[in-house]
Amino acid sequence: MLPLLAGIAVGAGAVVAVNNRKELKEKISSSAKAVKETVVEKTKSATSKKDDTEKVEKKEDE
Repeated sequence: MLPLLAGIAVGAGAVVAVNNRKELKEKISSSAKAVKETVVEKTKSATSKKDDTEKVEKKEDE
């Protein structure tokens, strides 16, 4: 009985996804852009912190 219910749920989800594919594509695209922007910002921040740490270490070595 459980496989039947699972199959119905998966099938219903697929129908909804096909019927709303344009909206889903837009949502996924906008989410991907937001994630990309966040990753770029975090990478810049980490690089900046690394550079600052290296500068402090060089000053301490002198």
